[in-house]
Amino acid sequence: MKAGNLLTIIGANIRMNYKYTLLPAIALLFIIPFVYGTTNLDYLQSADCLERMVALIGIPMFTPLIRQEHFRGLYETTAFRSISLRFIVLLRTVLSIIGSILLILAFEIYMRICGCSFPLFPYAFRTLAASMTLGFIGLLLSSIVQNTIGGYLCAFCFYLIVQTGNSGELFKPVTNGIQFMLVLFLGGISLAIIYFCKPTYCDFIN
Repeated sequence: MKAGNLLTIIGANIRMNYKYTLLPAIALLFIIPFVYGTTNLDYLQSADCLERMVALIGIPMFTPLIRQEHFRGLYETTAFRSISLRFIVLLRTVLSIIGSILLILAFEIYMRICGCSFPLFPYAFRTLAASMTLGFIGLLLSSIVQNTIGGYLCAFCFYLIVQTGNSGELFKPVTNGIQFMLVLFLGGISLAIIYFCKPTYCDFIN
């Protein structure tokens, strides 16, 4: 693939997805200071804020990445395109990861300006891991059921279970650090997403 073609594909996918990923995530970050104090927090309180609130951006940043492909009218542009849908999903995922870490860093800088005390980059990558966990679960379920709303609901239900239940240390990486089992969990979900991300409208060509 030529570099020019790759840049064209990247630009097209950014234009197609930013309204459903980047803009909702930014809106969520603007709401956080009004529902969760972000002034003069210590490192434990900062970790709780990042884990409970900022990590939620993973749901809009990853869950709707294949929403366009859920519409039957777009079958011809997905099943018969020269580029694999799985490659497109991988590309969109990488772009969302980059966007997520930039948003997290921007919010952390805001927290620092507000007097919070915590390690900037370690907490940023831990928050990214938490957001990817939520977002990947939503994307996987969205891929399986071929419905973005279902993905949103599953991701949010998982979030509620983690925050209100006894999930242990595994799914709270900002507070407890990124554990090896969480890395394996994310890797397994990533493989499952790649497997299930394929057009399923077989009756369309009959």
